[in-house]
Amino acid sequence: MANFIVKKATKVHIEKVINLRISLLKEVRAITCLEDEEMLITATREYIEDAFHNDTFISYIAIAGEEIVGASGIVLFKRPPYPGNLKGLEAYILNIYTSPLYRQQGIANELLQQCMSECKQRDVKRIWLHATEEGSPIYAKVGFKKKGNEMEYFFS
Repeated sequence: MANFIVKKATKVHIEKVINLRISLLKEVRAITCLEDEEMLITATREYIEDAFHNDTFISYIAIAGEEIVGASGIVLFKRPPYPGNLKGLEAYILNIYTSPLYRQQGIANELLQQCMSECKQRDVKRIWLHATEEGSPIYAKVGFKKKGNEMEYFFS
């Protein structure tokens, strides 16, 4: 079992966060050619740099030794208020990913816990995500409920 720490990513971690995101997308076969990958890397870099600056994207990273072995993302947004969420604050969790050699060691769970703590501190009421088959049990274990092809969690 690897010793690891989880901390909030900063601008110096952007490239590694992008690399882990690309690894995830390759693993789920969302990227099919090198040209798509290169364009996606560029577009993702532009998005993350802008979203970090605007505080609408937050990432947590897992570090084992000197290596970043996992990452997660939170997209924060505000929509019109609705019953149960009068502030309209929501978060979409994405790209929780652990490098294959470090799986089954609690890293994804810890990344998720940090994301949820961040959301709770910001008074987000609804968190939603799309889960892989492998990831669904992690989310269900902490209270996410299936809703169509999504899973969601409401803070009370």
